[in-house]
Amino acid sequence: MRVSNIFLSIDGEVNTYHQGVFTVFVRLAGCNLKCSYCDTSYSRDPNSGTNMNIDEVVHKIESFGCKKITITGGEPMLQSSSVLGLTHLLGGKNYKISIETNGTLPLVGFMVDCWVVDYKLSNSGIEKQIDHSIYKNLFPTDFVKFILGNEKDYKEAIGIKKSLQQKGCRAVFAFSPMHKVLDPSQLVSWLKKDKIFDCVINLQLHKYIWPNCGKDEER
Repeated sequence: MRVSNIFLSIDGEVNTYHQGVFTVFVRLAGCNLKCSYCDTSYSRDPNSGTNMNIDEVVHKIESFGCKKITITGGEPMLQSSSVLGLTHLLGGKNYKISIETNGTLPLVGFMVDCWVVDYKLSNSGIEKQIDHSIYKNLFPTDFVKFILGNEKDYKEAIGIKKSLQQKGCRAVFAFSPMHKVLDPSQLVSWLKKDKIFDCVINLQLHKYIWPNCGKDEER
């Protein structure tokens, strides 16, 4: 596996075990997208990071003594065969596993407790690459996450949410205001006005706890 970093922190974003839970992040290197608002561009290069086999990754994870795992990137599904092996091994050791993915690649055969799947709006610049078929197979323990920068993004997300639900998507919908771009209170006021109550607000807690944390200081 090509690994950008493995570190102990808290889950700053939504997952079925809640924001703020302690977790071991396995950040994999390489991404197939270049979203306009990407905040982990340092892990985008597939040649960055370190080559590790699955046993080495598991050994590093076990050294932290934490049974919750978040696999992220980059885009972890670019290394799907390795991720598949890792999740089955960790699942057999009773780890709780969530995977954060960008919504462009298949999610099949994984031993995972929670998928956090982005839905790329037009503000990303890459919305045409979304694989719409994957959303109908999500469960109530999974999340679909919209990243919003303004009211146009919000209105677009509301329409997509309704469409996905009509097509059978059972995931929780998370509305994530861009940090220091869209005021969370404004987002809440829009949702209240429109009576959109079947969703959650996703604030990136890590950016509030460690506002000056750089790419080489993941905490």
